[in-house]
Amino acid sequence: MQETVIKQSQESVSSLPVLYKSEDSQPIKYNPIQEAIQLWETISQKDTVVIYQQAAAKTWNLFKQAIALISFLFFLLIALIIWVWGIAFQSGSYFRAWLEVEQPTIEQTTSAFLKFLLWPFERAYEWSNSFIKKYLGWEIKFNAIPAKSPSTQPEKTAASGAVLSESLSISQDKRI
Repeated sequence: MQETVIKQSQESVSSLPVLYKSEDSQPIKYNPIQEAIQLWETISQKDTVVIYQQAAAKTWNLFKQAIALISFLFFLLIALIIWVWGIAFQSGSYFRAWLEVEQPTIEQTTSAFLKFLLWPFERAYEWSNSFIKKYLGWEIKFNAIPAKSPSTQPEKTAASGAVLSESLSISQDKRI
């Protein structure tokens, strides 16, 4: 096996920190007083004081802005929680009053619940439709679902009509 020796230039060796001299392997004497003098000169320079004053002012401004943002987000979260809580409480109150007064059937309750869930989408559709009409001049119209022909509708019997009229009169009496 052939060994190769890597020669380093003096510049690369001098740029590295040296803890001992290679020829006599004696530790380099470290002078802490000289380092302290250099530190004091660096600290006492006028531009050092100005730089640290600017850094402290900038840090204080960043700290104030961060605190303001965090407090704003915290109060916004609290306000949103209270707002949603109020809406939920009021909706529950209205729903309970509706259930107690009208005593709806399961189908009516399901229909009301689905209308409640679809209401935001309806409002979004109305808003987008008015936006398109106002700014683009287009009008969007959907064709209505065709009504069932009389031949496909179930026939009402006299008994079912009587039951229907009785239930309507009972519900009207409860409202009065």
